[in-house]
Amino acid sequence: MRIEVHLKTVPDFILRAYSPREDDVRSILMDVCQAVGERSEFLVSGFGEERWPVDVKTDLPVFLEQLPSVLRAVHEGVAIDIDFYEQGIERSIALQPAKGKYLATCKSRTRWQPDPAIEEIPAEELAGMLLSAREAFMRAFTDMAPQLSSHPWIRQWLRGMEKQASTKRKR
Repeated sequence: MRIEVHLKTVPDFILRAYSPREDDVRSILMDVCQAVGERSEFLVSGFGEERWPVDVKTDLPVFLEQLPSVLRAVHEGVAIDIDFYEQGIERSIALQPAKGKYLATCKSRTRWQPDPAIEEIPAEELAGMLLSAREAFMRAFTDMAPQLSSHPWIRQWLRGMEKQASTKRKR
């Protein structure tokens, strides 16, 4: 299993006002991914498929929304799922801790079936891969919209991940 994010910034990112009644952090994540979509890559592979049919505009915001919870679970050594629920991909990866590694089980809700359905990944490698994805996103985001990168919703989203990292260091 592999997850990678490669984002190229756009110089003309247009800021908009976000409404607390109609928007949340997902709105910001989606706007950034929409802006960089044509110039960037979101790569997911594994379970017998070298390159999953995911894209930056649709599937990356879904992944990013879940990233804090997934990082928290990996740092705490507990089970969690990553759900790629958008139409066309419709599959999930169940992550189950097992003695310093994770058993990743892919479940498909389409005709495509994983082969193999289960892969092993060292816990540290999984955490590093997830942190690299977050860092790649934040680098591009901060370059494009430095003032938006300090939005309270983004700070809260990042704080969730910072707590995860500090939890592991305290052990």
